[in-house]
Amino acid sequence: MDVQNQNQGMGNRLRVLRGRRSERGASMIELAFILPILIVLAYGVVDIGRLIHARLVITNVSREGGSLASRGIRTGSTLVGVLQSSATPFDLKNAEGKIWITSIKAGTSTTQPEPYIASRFNGGLLNAPSSITGPLGGKPAGLSTAIYNHLQFDSLNKTSDIAEVTVVEVFYLYRPITPLPKFVKDLVLPGSGGMLIGSKAVF
Repeated sequence: MDVQNQNQGMGNRLRVLRGRRSERGASMIELAFILPILIVLAYGVVDIGRLIHARLVITNVSREGGSLASRGIRTGSTLVGVLQSSATPFDLKNAEGKIWITSIKAGTSTTQPEPYIASRFNGGLLNAPSSITGPLGGKPAGLSTAIYNHLQFDSLNKTSDIAEVTVVEVFYLYRPITPLPKFVKDLVLPGSGGMLIGSKAVF
């Protein structure tokens, strides 16, 4: 009787041990499936944080540039250099950044009522064109209708509503660090493998 009880006890212990081993094996298999997803999600959270930070910096740079230009504190290529330095840690001087500063003056008389591009400066090597197009001295395209109308010479008042505006555009090529497969990168971020962030301020 004692021997039989001992054998039953040993059998029960063996079954429990085997059950624990099989549970451990199942847990390891589940972890092997879930771990890559968790890693990609962790990288994704980091990337979203970096992207939000980059957008905030680029927006602040464009607004500050417009403010400085409108008050005449910095102008032209000097202002471009100041804005490039203020964007640290983002490099707007080389292939990842571009800054456009366009000064547009109002029409001056009934014979020249249309606004015109007075000056244009840029810095950075990123291939990102300005939304304000047209030759120096020519009519600017890309302004909103409201701003354009305010810059036109009003023959009744013998002046325009505003004398000039400065448009500051800042572009940055954001590159994610998430180790996504190449086909996903090509699908979501075609070409250069980055996302173009832009901000425009009109002062």
